[in-house]
Amino acid sequence: MQINRFYLDKIIFDQDGILKLTDSISRQLIHVLRCKVNDQAVIFDGSGFDYKVKIVNITNKICSVKFLEKISLNTDNKVKITIFISLIKQNRFEVALQKCTELGVFAFVPFYSSRSIFQLDKTSSSVGDNKISRWKSIIQEASEQCGRPDIPRFFDPVSYEIACKKSQDCFSIILWENEEKIKLKSVLQNLKGSDHSINIFVGPEGGFSSDEIKLANSIGIKSASLGDLILRSETAAISAISNVFYELS
Repeated sequence: MQINRFYLDKIIFDQDGILKLTDSISRQLIHVLRCKVNDQAVIFDGSGFDYKVKIVNITNKICSVKFLEKISLNTDNKVKITIFISLIKQNRFEVALQKCTELGVFAFVPFYSSRSIFQLDKTSSSVGDNKISRWKSIIQEASEQCGRPDIPRFFDPVSYEIACKKSQDCFSIILWENEEKIKLKSVLQNLKGSDHSINIFVGPEGGFSSDEIKLANSIGIKSASLGDLILRSETAAISAISNVFYELS
């Protein structure tokens, strides 16, 4: 039987090993999962441990749980991937967030490019707090589901130019369907042999413009192709992460 797993910002049990869960987690346990006293769950806070707990009390729609076991998780990931992803159609963007989280991505940096079709909020000139909150929730839920020990960081959306500047802290690759000479696999094979932090740029539905590729190349971001087929943005992100982990992990 699968035990449900939930993220908490901070886990502190009292002297009797009891912890009151948040409203949202309690609501999910009681009303969605139909849990009762003595049912078990797992909680984690990104510190590298899972905590197995048992529901011991339900009062005023709040669950209290008792500590049962502390489980050490594998946090030795030698490759840290940050995905710089263009703001594509919302449903596809959310698929990318979910699947890239499950695959082990370290962080997300969304950006606006010349061919992005995502509409800005007219009052704030941003995507809006509600969407960002929803996206962080998708990332958290994917982390809970897949069993990873941490929650990927999600940065506020920036312009393409700022994204390029932010990427200069480590080796960066921009995926471009018109790159005829360099395949992603060949770039990765030259990086084998040590721990790595890697940035990967994924463009919008219409791809990157030639000027955007020139800008990236001018500051040291290497362009590479995933192959002969034209992939959707979310598929390209998933494929690229899988390739990186396969070649370098």
